[in-house]
Amino acid sequence: METNVLRHYELNYPIKSQSWVGDMDYIGNIKLISSPMLAVFSSAKCPASLILKAHDYAKEIRDGKTGIISGFHAPAEKEILEVLLKGTCPIIVVLGRRLENARLPLIWRVEIEKGRMLIISPFKEYQAHVKKEMALKRNDLAAQIAGRVLVVYASEGGSLHGRVEQWKTNGIEVSYLA
Repeated sequence: METNVLRHYELNYPIKSQSWVGDMDYIGNIKLISSPMLAVFSSAKCPASLILKAHDYAKEIRDGKTGIISGFHAPAEKEILEVLLKGTCPIIVVLGRRLENARLPLIWRVEIEKGRMLIISPFKEYQAHVKKEMALKRNDLAAQIAGRVLVVYASEGGSLHGRVEQWKTNGIEVSYLA
């Protein structure tokens, strides 16, 4: 699959906060970036009961018109993605690493071919692992594109907990699953 570059001046994508402006690599249906989106996030250490709630919520929304955007990195986010892939709603994956030479799962490639999935990355440099700063930038970008965030779980004092307050200050609507 071919990687494309979206120049920040080429498309008026709906970033609510103009603190992020830059080029992104992408694979998939770039028109999805203009669709109504909900960003979904969770801390990595999420109670099992909330992962089950996230699973049930994903089942409710997987065939809707609103798209879901996330890094799909934390266990609860991965669970949501697994359920969404069985539906029809638009999905945007924001990678926490560069897109060039990324190995995409077969199911993602199938959904990209169907036109319902977009993979984006603002990162250009190779990193062996997703670092905290990259994960924060990834989540900020997803939140800014969507303008609305659903938090499955945010650990007290964790990175996500701190970001939630920043997003609220920037006018991004934040709600909680629990």
